[in-house]
Amino acid sequence: MNLQATHDALTARARDLRNQAKAVLGRAEAQGREMNPREQANFDRLTAEFDEAANEADRVKNDIENDADLRFAASAGRVVPAQAIGGGQGYSIAQPGDSVHYAGGPVASPRRLPQNNSTAELFGRPAADAFDGKFTSLGDMALAIMSHRPDSRLISNAGMSGGTGSSGGFLVPGQFMGEILDAALEQEVIRPRALVLPMASSSLAAPGFNFLDGTAGKRAGLQLTWTAEGSTLTEQVAAARAVNFSAKKAAILVRVSSELAEDVQAFDRQLRTAMIAAVASGLDLAFMAGGGAGQPLGIIGAPGTVTVSKESGQSAATILLQNLAKMLGRLTPNSYGKAVWMLHPSAIPALYQMTVTIRNVAGTENVGGGSAGVTQSPDGSLRIFGLPVVVSDACSVLGTVGDVVLADLSQYAIGLRRDAIIQRSAERYFESDEVGFRLTLRADAQPLNATPIKLRDGTNTVSPFVVLETR
Repeated sequence: MNLQATHDALTARARDLRNQAKAVLGRAEAQGREMNPREQANFDRLTAEFDEAANEADRVKNDIENDADLRFAASAGRVVPAQAIGGGQGYSIAQPGDSVHYAGGPVASPRRLPQNNSTAELFGRPAADAFDGKFTSLGDMALAIMSHRPDSRLISNAGMSGGTGSSGGFLVPGQFMGEILDAALEQEVIRPRALVLPMASSSLAAPGFNFLDGTAGKRAGLQLTWTAEGSTLTEQVAAARAVNFSAKKAAILVRVSSELAEDVQAFDRQLRTAMIAAVASGLDLAFMAGGGAGQPLGIIGAPGTVTVSKESGQSAATILLQNLAKMLGRLTPNSYGKAVWMLHPSAIPALYQMTVTIRNVAGTENVGGGSAGVTQSPDGSLRIFGLPVVVSDACSVLGTVGDVVLADLSQYAIGLRRDAIIQRSAERYFESDEVGFRLTLRADAQPLNATPIKLRDGTNTVSPFVVLETR
């Protein structure tokens, strides 16, 4: 039996088990009573078997969706993206909508590159609601889960990803998760400016060209050569590689009081507010400082990020004009129009204390000087050397690597899954009469450049991401 036939059979079995479980619960609900012990045992058995069949169907579905990626990995170098991103920076990814040639033939996606990274642009309209639209909001669904009683609305359709029911939590309907991700997007600083790719399965191989070595003017291994009429041209081979994403799991634990749960509107509003703030803060921190093991690879510690040395004799926890000037000198040339400065709030006072000193011709006496490098608009926004300043506590504290980051975030790629799981835990907070809700989402991210980029001279290096070493 091939993968598609296996998936279809598992989906059919899960659907049949779901209907049987709903029938058992429905009989009790129709009579206005709780299930008796025999019915409860039968219901638990059916839902457990449903979970197993649905999860297995999801694993097979992932295998089907990953098949093209596996074929690409087996035939590295046969990638032909139709368009490049970043104008020849360290690495360019094939955009959604490009035709990409794999070993098994051309594969194309009809989607265009997202303009604002909203879930609607990334994923299109939400797929069919796993719960047939029976919940009006995430809070309404959470209350049903919180009751800890069998509820026919919580028996989802078959074949949904990530686990369902008692064994793996409950899949959050796409429209509810989209609301959380889009609201968090408004509070984040990295994802709105990054390249975000939708992940339909647990892994994604994004093919593209490798621009990391610009020695002698080469771009992606190709070089413009001048030749006489009638001369034979030397065939060149483009450098290609894939950026691989593997969805990492992250969770948010929100505590709510039993009293709050009695006010449905207030409960829904506060649950969403807490989850949105936690998603925004957590994603920014992971994309900035994640170590890459079980989490995204953040900008600060990535091997392709350039670290600029401090000045000789520089005092601890200071920022000098020379530091920032040298950081700008290590930025990829094509990033000058797109880069932003990212600073921790504790770095702002040091920023305003930067000065330039004017000495006499003999160099023996200070005759003038003043603040330099920083400008402030009437709306309060800051610029350093003309580039915008973004203040975020995702950066490191003053004096440590990552307190000042110069970044072209269009060269940071994020793989994002739309699906999420919500679970409850009342036992942990029994004494305080509270209930915990855990939201689990999955994503991965990394800079597109795996190493600093060599310039034409083959010695000097630059990067879309530059940080200042510890002072």
